[in-house]
Amino acid sequence: MTTGERLTYPAARTVDARDTVLGISFPDPYRWLEDDTTETASWQEEQNSLTDAFTGGWAHLDALRAAVDQHVADGNGSSSWMVDQAPRHAGGRWFRLDRGAGPDFSDRAVLVVSEEAAGPGRVLYDPNNDGARSVSWFSPSPDGGTVALGVCEDGSELAEIWLLDTGSGERRPDRIPQPTMGPMVLPQWLPDSSGFFYTAGDLTSASFAFRPYFHSVGGEPPTEPEPVDVPLGATVQVAADGRHAVVTAVWPLPQFVCDLPQRTWRPFVRGLDVSVAGAIDGDRYVAVTNHEAPRGRIVAIPFDGSDPSDPATWQELVPQSGRVLSHVRLIGGHLVVTGSVDTEARAWVFDRDGREVEEVPLPGRGALPLDAMPTAALAPDGHPDEFVFLFSTPTTSPGLYRYRPGSRRVDVLRAPRAELPGAEVSLRWAKSADGTEVPYHLVLPDGEDGTRPLPTLITGYGGGRVAWPAQWPGPVAAFVAAGGALAISHQRGGSDLGSDWADAGRVGNKQNSYDDVYAIAEHLTTTGVTTPDLLAVTGWSNGGIMAAVAFTQRPDLWSAVVAQCPILDVIACHRYPYGRFAAKAEYGDLDDPDDIARLVTMSPYHLLRDDVKYPALYVHAGNADVACPPQPIRKFIARLQAIAAEPALLRVWDGVGHGTASSRSEGVAHATHWLAFLLQRFKMVPGASRSGTV
Repeated sequence: MTTGERLTYPAARTVDARDTVLGISFPDPYRWLEDDTTETASWQEEQNSLTDAFTGGWAHLDALRAAVDQHVADGNGSSSWMVDQAPRHAGGRWFRLDRGAGPDFSDRAVLVVSEEAAGPGRVLYDPNNDGARSVSWFSPSPDGGTVALGVCEDGSELAEIWLLDTGSGERRPDRIPQPTMGPMVLPQWLPDSSGFFYTAGDLTSASFAFRPYFHSVGGEPPTEPEPVDVPLGATVQVAADGRHAVVTAVWPLPQFVCDLPQRTWRPFVRGLDVSVAGAIDGDRYVAVTNHEAPRGRIVAIPFDGSDPSDPATWQELVPQSGRVLSHVRLIGGHLVVTGSVDTEARAWVFDRDGREVEEVPLPGRGALPLDAMPTAALAPDGHPDEFVFLFSTPTTSPGLYRYRPGSRRVDVLRAPRAELPGAEVSLRWAKSADGTEVPYHLVLPDGEDGTRPLPTLITGYGGGRVAWPAQWPGPVAAFVAAGGALAISHQRGGSDLGSDWADAGRVGNKQNSYDDVYAIAEHLTTTGVTTPDLLAVTGWSNGGIMAAVAFTQRPDLWSAVVAQCPILDVIACHRYPYGRFAAKAEYGDLDDPDDIARLVTMSPYHLLRDDVKYPALYVHAGNADVACPPQPIRKFIARLQAIAAEPALLRVWDGVGHGTASSRSEGVAHATHWLAFLLQRFKMVPGASRSGTV
């Protein structure tokens, strides 16, 4: 089967149904596909078979799979963001998820303890010998004697907390019933290793909330959360001296402080619509804040201050400047601050009074790991004197590095495992609809200078106040290796240029984020890098929604679109607990009729029109995805297939969630399928450009 054939799609009946929210009603002719019935299961299986036939008959599929496997190098390969965790130091040892390469590479990450951050180690837990499980995250106790780890089953990001004894590798008898979600929020131990705070979820049909709990090792599991009102996604930080703990909301704000060891909570910074993300330093909280500083400044907030919710009482340590400040850590008696300049990662060392000491000589122009949630970097790194970090560029995969403040030298602990030899990277700017200059990184394959049109793929995220950095593109590197160009978008909605950049593309301003992607597409065509017949766009999660909105709002710009794990019916979010949470945080309030009227202008399901010529489409989804479930996706595909002239394909993978709990082989298979769709579309051959391992 080729892209030139008109496809015959599985039959999908229509029904006389409407979706009504706050008295506002919308036609919903494929509503039955949201129900999990025998009929919908059969329809979905037929869609999978059609898609597999489309990609599986391609002569170059095996070569592409080998290229994807080579370029994934680290992580699970299911998306282009970094899910790797750096090794963590505890009790004089290092703990890590081993994602090595070569013949000893395990399909699922193996938990290892070792004497060195990247040295030979002893396996504590190997999920490859334990059914369909995988390790989502790990958190060793300060004495290194116990490791808490999140164990996922059947591809879902919902994890059960296990405790392993480091000495024996045996699982402790503790049973903790509440599920955690993904590698975003790590448990935080008390300094004496007697117990830990963790965040667990209530995922009932009526709510989607994650609250903090405390578990004593060897004791009964808690039945009630900690007595703090931080419902949506609390992270608990614990001081190394054991005197204080702080609980922070998912959009970072340290709302309560706990006096340890009595575990008595009291209000701290409350009632502010700002970000305050930092670390406990004795009797104060040192943090990066965007209060009156969209690019970030560093402040110190005393725990015993008269009114910590009043920013006038905060002490400014580092004022705002042209650089974007993101996170602060306490390492070696210094403040190590990470951030960016023009979207490219930087790190600086300050003393504890805020005087700048030095800039960390990072190994290139690239990215520190992507923090999928704003609270993800609040967990301490573990080693008191060393900044150990992962770093990648658009042409080299993540390496592991160490910096000791004052050394002026970065040590390579583990070199990057894959690269794109000869590829050239440049930072470019496009003018959006409202005149705003939007940055993007362009990666050109070996031997190309951008003066002749190439197959080109735009990737982006543009939401959640999450920066989408100039990082290694993982499986998408195989597209560049095949001779394609890659544009990494830094559109509004993400915090790439600061919090005001994020807010300019969120909620009521969400359309700006999409307009920015269109501006990049037009800039690529007007500068001769590509043409609309050779241009595609893709994204994952929020980026998957972006790709689908681009498909429906500006079909003229693209030859092909790949939407990975998207929400395709934004209005239907009112029926899904996570959907309501995500929609309100990023798009609009489904309890506000004005917002509903605006949301329907960016809901792909509602934007489809019979008289529009749409580009080719591939949608990737997971059957166990809690965040972006496949039910509304099925409706969109059915509606599109009824009118589409170009291929409109859906692949829903069984035993797969949002992608971060997939095995490496699963991730490679998923990426190979959608990349095969693109390479066929553009008549590309895997490996046409030089690529290799380091």
